[in-house]
Amino acid sequence: MRESIVRALEAGYRAQQAGNLATAEKRYRGVLKRDPGNVHALNLLGMLCVNAHRPKEAVRYISRALEIDDNDPDAHANLALACKDTGKPREAVRHFRASIRLNPENPVVHNNLGNVLRLLDQPGEAARCYERALKLQPTFAECWSNLAAAMNESDRHEKAFRAVDRALQLDPGLAQAWNNKGDILLAQARYGEALEHYKKATGLSPRYAAAMINMARVQRDMEAPEEALATLGKVLDIEPNNPEAHHVLGVLHEQMGDRTSAATHFQAAIDTAPEMGIAHYQLAQINGRAGTDTELAAMRAAWEMPDLSRNNRMYLAFGLARALEQRGEYDEAYAHVARGNAVKAETRPYDDVETAEYVNALHDRAAAAVTRIGRESGCPDERPVFVVGMPRSGTSLTEQILASHSAIAGAGELSFAYDTAHRVRDITGQKFPDNMDLLSPAQFRELGEYYLSRHAPHNLAARYVVDKTPLNFQYIGLLGIALPRARFIYCHRDPMANCWAIHRIPFDEKQTYAHSLTALGQYYRRHRDLLERWKSLFPGRILDVRYEDTVADVERQSRRMLNFLDLEFEPEVLAFHQTRRLVKTPSASQVREPIYDDAVAAWKRFEGHLGPLKEALRSGA
Repeated sequence: MRESIVRALEAGYRAQQAGNLATAEKRYRGVLKRDPGNVHALNLLGMLCVNAHRPKEAVRYISRALEIDDNDPDAHANLALACKDTGKPREAVRHFRASIRLNPENPVVHNNLGNVLRLLDQPGEAARCYERALKLQPTFAECWSNLAAAMNESDRHEKAFRAVDRALQLDPGLAQAWNNKGDILLAQARYGEALEHYKKATGLSPRYAAAMINMARVQRDMEAPEEALATLGKVLDIEPNNPEAHHVLGVLHEQMGDRTSAATHFQAAIDTAPEMGIAHYQLAQINGRAGTDTELAAMRAAWEMPDLSRNNRMYLAFGLARALEQRGEYDEAYAHVARGNAVKAETRPYDDVETAEYVNALHDRAAAAVTRIGRESGCPDERPVFVVGMPRSGTSLTEQILASHSAIAGAGELSFAYDTAHRVRDITGQKFPDNMDLLSPAQFRELGEYYLSRHAPHNLAARYVVDKTPLNFQYIGLLGIALPRARFIYCHRDPMANCWAIHRIPFDEKQTYAHSLTALGQYYRRHRDLLERWKSLFPGRILDVRYEDTVADVERQSRRMLNFLDLEFEPEVLAFHQTRRLVKTPSASQVREPIYDDAVAAWKRFEGHLGPLKEALRSGA
């Protein structure tokens, strides 16, 4: 009997290797009918189920095998893959680690553990797994590509480029590596190059949905929304229930002003992936739409899922807060805002001393440069207009008003000023902003020309092009010298209202000030102090626009802004909410509404929870 079982297992394995899964499964089941505890048959049938996308069955068979022999590293690794595919990444991590303890020399298991850690938003830990795998197998091209992705997610872009280039050197036909290099380029706003890499990935693998979704993101960022819609349509032709495609479609439709279609696609993403926190949040935050009891119940159910990633839990917290605020349940809504921000603050807490040093250096180095070379160095192009301020201070509204004028192009939020500051480091070999007063007049001019070169030609065809990136207020010194004819519109609003509007939405972890009420108050005061110093350094070039004044009298404020730009008033700016353009900000829904004043004092509903913010705004630096 034993010999016949061995022959059946060998026949099944040969069939599986040849791709004849039905025959292989029949052989394995035949063995288990005769010997229900045969570990080899259980493991082989479990792995077959993993490859056949039947992970629940795989978990059942491999778990039975491990009950019999818990010291099989391959069984732990296979069970980990099945756990990942059943939405239990933490269980997957446990079994991958068990496999590594039993056999630390398997590079594939280290690589697969890294992949699951990335799913759990732990790119640093994932990178260490990939590096261990590569020590064991230096020619593992897919692992080099995965390492590049982890480095990119950790904002270590130079190391990411080196890793992905090594992957492509080893395997030029690796579509995943072309896609990952596109991601690295996209993170640096090198849209055209990123698009070419995504096209290369899909050329190598025409059904590569992730690369096609990334291509659509770039097309959107390159102001080609119709092309992005067509690309996402192709993804859904291949994978009709792809949740990420539905989510990106939802965002795109909202940015284009179609909130009904946006909601439909966010819901489609949730239907397929109930744990997808960002889709729940996006659905809950659509302006002018009342969430349903069913949607709230779905978020509550997702919140109770035990294996939620940090990112999913964070977005769910903010989504629940929005839904509960709509219902007037302000205390519970605030509790979820606090939970969401706590997740964000875990890894990168705010440091006010460090911020103070940075802010002082920004001003002092720019002032030193002005003293040395004057205010007229740089590129004398007058087209750039920078709309700056704290996030949620009315910058999107201001840009939308301006972009409704026939002489103004609205370019949205851009990384171009950040990239220009980064270029200073490349020129001087020293970190920004300490390097600013080392630059010559010719180098400042080069930086101004570099900034302009990043803009799309159709935007530069206008008399003015608006860069609405709120945190560019920190670069006014650099931009003011490199572009001596550029103008700045500084948006601000009531500090309590502004800080609460920031705190209640899921800001990027790098914006560490956003995740603590005390930090928000401290940072707000730092930014106000810096703006006052910029006004002294660049007199007449910075116009204050107060959000509450715009809400009270949009025509008066519009005329002020246009007069600042030496433009005649056009009535179309008063119908800014009807202007057809892509709005790529968290305020995409709001700027398509006529002026409203219900957000002016929305923070007062939560006033009882905002004591630390009040104290920080009062106490000073």
